Amino acid sequence: MRTTVANSRQMHGGTSSFLHRRFMFNFNDLRAGFPWMKTLISLITLFSFASRGRCDVRVSVQETNGLFNLNYQCLAGETVRSFALDVTVDRGQIVAVTNFLRGPSTAAARGYGIFPASFRDNIIVSSGSNANWSVSSYSPVAVAADDPDGTLPGLNSSGVTVEFGALWDPVVPASIPTSSGTLCSLRITQTANVTVAANTSRGGIIAAPPELPITPVFVGALIGPAILSATVSNRVITVRFQDGELESAPSPNGPWTGTGNTSGVYTQQATAMPGSFYRVHNH
Repeated sequence: MRTTVANSRQMHGGTSSFLHRRFMFNFNDLRAGFPWMKTLISLITLFSFASRGRCDVRVSVQETNGLFNLNYQCLAGETVRSFALDVTVDRGQIVAVTNFLRGPSTAAARGYGIFPASFRDNIIVSSGSNANWSVSSYSPVAVAADDPDGTLPGLNSSGVTVEFGALWDPVVPASIPTSSGTLCSLRITQTANVTVAANTSRGGIIAAPPELPITPVFVGALIGPAILSATVSNRVITVRFQDGELESAPSPNGPWTGTGNTSGVYTQQATAMPGSFYRVHNH
């Protein structure tokens, strides 16, 4: 399959974005054998049910069983066309990206499953058939070689750039991506503070239609087994923790004993006996 690069001004009336330019394909190659390609053509003139005011979009990190979800929320119910994001950790590495949609947004599966670089490199469109979206190498991870100065190193490093786009049939409102959801999940090697930000060289967050201004809000989080706080009040010790079972020991060297508590809050009566030490273990 051939791809072509179109100037972003042809697509969006002057909006400059690396991500935008990468959404343009050779229509003549695809129209006959790609039934939903009409939605790609309509991408240039996407519409939104939101009012033409400011778009407030929140992108946040949510811890879940050793992974973390990259979530989005359109606070005014507007529609986003694409996300280009940088995700970083302050310790360890990001080693996997999972739980993402593949292909166009449909009434049965709504969301952001078009990854420009990965589409170009991995998706084959055969004449008279749909694309095979199950290719294992199809991924939202951006290709660093396309824009070395504007792309994080990728998997097995402390930072990854991900890009998500949505295509849908404009005559089927039920296929428009939901106003909130999960873009993907990521796995890290150890407990870390995770931050997320717009990748400006790829356009950041783009509304549908793209001329609507976006006001993004990014919220990071501490991900992985961790003790969040320990306080003493009225001779009661309260330990708040996340992502595992709280264990205690009489010294930092152990022996460690499970408390059986995975709720995130543990209390114990303070005594005159030697202090206890705590850690969180993710089984």
